[in-house]
Amino acid sequence: MKTSVHVFVAGLLLIGSLQAASAEDIHSGSNAKSKSLFVLKTQKKFIGAKVEIFQPNGEIITSQSLDRKKVVIDFGDVRLGTYLIRVTKGSETKVFQYVKK
Repeated sequence: MKTSVHVFVAGLLLIGSLQAASAEDIHSGSNAKSKSLFVLKTQKKFIGAKVEIFQPNGEIITSQSLDRKKVVIDFGDVRLGTYLIRVTKGSETKVFQYVKK
């Protein structure tokens, strides 16, 4: 099976209620219930941003538009390694890493 099929298994799901925005534009973290989930929480201004996920070798896995303020990326079926998640809207870019051990 292709890695790209599994990376966004959770799609761009809205999970739970949205928390109040803080000083940061985008927050990330892993879900305590599942170590394979990566959660992005954004301010409203980032809706429509481009989200790209890159393999450890630099090859792009997938690229999608961010259509919600809180999204989950499922890394459950990918190989071990460090994955890069890049969120871009206009001239603003935020970069995150997900390490699958």
